[in-house]
Amino acid sequence: MGHEMKDHIVGPMPPEEFLQEFLPTSQIPHYDASSFNSAFTAGTFSSTLSAADEQHAYRPFINTMKSFAPQLSFIDSHSQADLVNCSSFTFSIKPDVCVYADTTSCGTDISTAEIIIEFKWGNCHDAFREVGDSIISPTDNGMDTLGQITSYAAAQLGAQYRSHAFSVLIVRDRARIIRWDREGAIVTGVINYNTEPYLADFFHRYARASPELRGIDTSVSLASFKEAALARSQLNLPNTKRMFKVSIPAVDGPGMLTLIIPQPVAQGLPPVGRGTRTCPAFDLLNKKVVMFKDSWRVSLPDILPEGETYKLLKSHKVRNVTTCIACHDVPHSIPQQYAQTIKFSSAAWARPNSAITPHILHRLALDIVGEKLTRFESSRQLVQSIRDALIGTYFGTAK
Repeated sequence: MGHEMKDHIVGPMPPEEFLQEFLPTSQIPHYDASSFNSAFTAGTFSSTLSAADEQHAYRPFINTMKSFAPQLSFIDSHSQADLVNCSSFTFSIKPDVCVYADTTSCGTDISTAEIIIEFKWGNCHDAFREVGDSIISPTDNGMDTLGQITSYAAAQLGAQYRSHAFSVLIVRDRARIIRWDREGAIVTGVINYNTEPYLADFFHRYARASPELRGIDTSVSLASFKEAALARSQLNLPNTKRMFKVSIPAVDGPGMLTLIIPQPVAQGLPPVGRGTRTCPAFDLLNKKVVMFKDSWRVSLPDILPEGETYKLLKSHKVRNVTTCIACHDVPHSIPQQYAQTIKFSSAAWARPNSAITPHILHRLALDIVGEKLTRFESSRQLVQSIRDALIGTYFGTAK
């Protein structure tokens, strides 16, 4: 995934600016900067740097960082791959350290992980560089590292409802913080984390930040026990499947359509782009199964949102087009929940990049749930399906 991602990375953003932009203390209630300033001193992470190799650095790093973010759980996960949420990946998803918001998680669970930390103990494995036209290292080892951290971000964004995610790359005594969204990634300049406060300050702020600042999509919430049980029975899902609730404005009338949807599954695709997710959902009000779609659409003036396109086709009575019953561009409560990469792609400190396509989160619901084309019962049914699609396409473009 490194090659697919390399043109969509923006940096190096000054660490102090990164923190102020994405985790501003003004948006963290009751934040006390003095508690951090009195705790961090040069040499705080000396025990990490004295480790003989990468694997022996995990534990001292975790023990030290806990003092700055006691609300978070730092778990050594390097030998425990996520075998549940990442089955579509052709390689193991097992970050060196996973950071969780609870005290019960263990190993790698990409569906609940808050921050991924990857360690490298040799400079040749650094995914980034300080000099040159590009911030990306051109070496094979560097590209391998970029592919590795990109795959972790892809898994996290794919298995959770998130607006963005943070990760950390540590190369012995240097660190960089990365913010990932569907437009690309923003990476900081080098942080000498044993003598500079920015990495410890990042975790100190993150631990006290709101879910919105952390990147949680707060327009989606956990379904209640009763709602989840009802939806699982209607969708034929196992009792262990986590269920969520989302509301979308109805096309007809002023009300909202409330849907119960399953936890998404990471698809093993790069994080940049639409990140489209579709699944059957249970409509709580009408007690029926509908089709739910969640996608980061391209946000340009001449591109009509998909939900509006369905409505336009229906208004012209185009044949063989399903009915969109709810849709909207998802409004967020704070600016940081919108994709940010394009905004900073032309900053004075940004090296040349190709992060040029803005995206915005769009959701819709359709009134029917189709079958996969591969499940046709006869060749006649397959041909009829293609015929119907061609008719809809012809009249949709002709009108």
